[in-house]
Amino acid sequence: MSYLSIAIILAVLGLVLFLAEYFLPTGGLLIVCGFLVSAGAVGVIAANTEDYRETIAAIVILCIGEPIFAIAGMSLAGKRLALKAVAESSDGEAPADGEPSPLVGRFGKTLTPLRPSGAAEFDGRRFDVVSEGMPIEADAWVKCIEVKGARVVVRPVPKPPDLNEIELEDLK
Repeated sequence: MSYLSIAIILAVLGLVLFLAEYFLPTGGLLIVCGFLVSAGAVGVIAANTEDYRETIAAIVILCIGEPIFAIAGMSLAGKRLALKAVAESSDGEAPADGEPSPLVGRFGKTLTPLRPSGAAEFDGRRFDVVSEGMPIEADAWVKCIEVKGARVVVRPVPKPPDLNEIELEDLK
């Protein structure tokens, strides 16, 4: 196997890692790995050629062009997917215009401190939320009061009653 074949395999693997970050968000870990693999492809070319112009071309194409190409492709294709994901409600269907989100009025628990933004769980699903302005500690009960696009606004509430603990005599 020639050095050029190895470099091409490494370059394709780097591109796959860049694209995998879009589908498996790891906070940039796969992008760093993709960059290192692309740099490895440049190293293979630099170690096996005496022509500096070939090495410079490999650096430009693999370490600059490949990430730009991957990010631009993800950004162009991703806008449609991201907008579709934001518009979906908790049951997977987008609410009609003017119709309230099914999340409004539901109770949940904060997963992180809200200062004023953070994460909360409603019906077993994690959402990025914003408090009405006041900080809310983690593991506090909240109620969704408004959903506009991707913005989910919550307010702290005391623990809602557990329906399993209510006795029929309490309802009389």
